[in-house]
Amino acid sequence: MMKNRAYKNYIFDFYGTLVDILTDEKDPVLWDTLGQLYQAYGAAYEGDALKKAYAKRVAQTRKELIEIKGVAYPEVDLVHIFNQLYVDGRSQSSNSSQPDDWGNLIAMVFRVLSRKQLLAYPHTKEVLTFLKEQGCRLYLLSNAQAAFTNAEIDLMELRPYFDAIYLSSDAGICKPQPEFLKQVLDDHGLKPSETVMVGNDLTTDIAVAEAVGIDGILLNTFPYSRRELEKSPIKPDRVITDIEALKTNFT
Repeated sequence: MMKNRAYKNYIFDFYGTLVDILTDEKDPVLWDTLGQLYQAYGAAYEGDALKKAYAKRVAQTRKELIEIKGVAYPEVDLVHIFNQLYVDGRSQSSNSSQPDDWGNLIAMVFRVLSRKQLLAYPHTKEVLTFLKEQGCRLYLLSNAQAAFTNAEIDLMELRPYFDAIYLSSDAGICKPQPEFLKQVLDDHGLKPSETVMVGNDLTTDIAVAEAVGIDGILLNTFPYSRRELEKSPIKPDRVITDIEALKTNFT
């Protein structure tokens, strides 16, 4: 039976749960433009070569993090990746030097060029406001890159709603790694029985909630079909199709 009740603490996913985002990280124009930026500062990359070097660096760094951290779900920091790509591609004969804050700059350009859409779902702010008025504590737990997600949280004007924000690139791990969610519970002394994870992904949001023993509400924006939900070994405690449904818990 699906649970339908109010909680004292709500931990929200960000993308696909509170905001709708569409990106295209395969766009040749994106990589050509980034390649030109690298070239301007002495790192010899054409667009397609940069794209391949990026994918290789990400895969290599993820493998290293798995070994170093001993976790199944590490998170790569793209700021570090873009810095390393500069070092890898810089010509020995070049007089150019890596600009300060290069990794953050390129990460932001990467996101702005690949982002095709970003907007809050219709009832996001309304429901977050309502939950705050009920005295609930709200937290954000997102598999996301701090270099550009912080800016997108502010673009959507959502930061004031949250008691704390946790981004996977800061933690070095991502959902469904249990320690990522457990950190929120431990930092704020949250009781599992009073806390719920709200997200749109069974394999990350609901799986991590299950792993640490709290309820999980699936906001089905993908959406998963009924058959997919029935066949999934990961079972949410409740499935909703609009975040507004969270308000009914208090009536």
